[in-house]
Amino acid sequence: MDGASGAEQAFPSAWGVVPEPVRSVLQRLQERAAAAVESMDTAKIGGAAPRNHDASFLEMSAASEAADRATRDYRSLFNAYTHKFHQPKPPIGELAAAQGAITQSFAKRYTPKTVAALESLLSPEPDLDALKYGIRALGFEDLRGITEALDRAMTAAEADPKFRPWLASTEKARATSRAIQHETGAL
Repeated sequence: MDGASGAEQAFPSAWGVVPEPVRSVLQRLQERAAAAVESMDTAKIGGAAPRNHDASFLEMSAASEAADRATRDYRSLFNAYTHKFHQPKPPIGELAAAQGAITQSFAKRYTPKTVAALESLLSPEPDLDALKYGIRALGFEDLRGITEALDRAMTAAEADPKFRPWLASTEKARATSRAIQHETGAL
C-alpha cells in the first residue's frame, strides 16, 4: 500500500469532483423545492361543509409553481453541468434515460442562460445578471455565502443606489398577485 487512504483508492481522482458552488446551488434549489412541496397543504380544503377555498387554492397553486420552478431549474443546472462542465463526462445516455429522455434531447433540457449561470458561478468575477436569468427559482439573497467572489459581487452591487435585489420568480409572482388583490379588493 502506498499510503493512500481507502477513500482515494475506492474513488479515483479520474472520476472528477463537483465544485462546491455547483453543489451549493443544487442544494438550495432542492431546499426551495422541498419547502414548496411541504406547503402544498390539502388539509385546508378538507371537510364536508361548503366554504370559500379561493385563498387555499391560491396558496396551493403558488406552492405548486414554486416546486415546479425549483425542480426545473435543478434539472436544467444539473444537466448543463454534467453535459458541459464535469470531467470526465458522465454517462449522458444513462442520465437522459433516468429522466425519461433520449440522449439526443439531453442538451435541450437546459438553456444557454443556464450555461452562462454556471460559468458565472464558477468565475472569479461572477455576473449577477447571468445568475438572475439562469437560475430563476433563486433570489438574490439565496446566493449569499456560496463563494467569496459571489459575496463580493453582491456587496458591490448593493453599494450601487440604482441596484435592486431580485426575488425568486415565484416570489415575484406572489408579490404581484398580492398587489393585484390589494388593488381590486379581492380576497
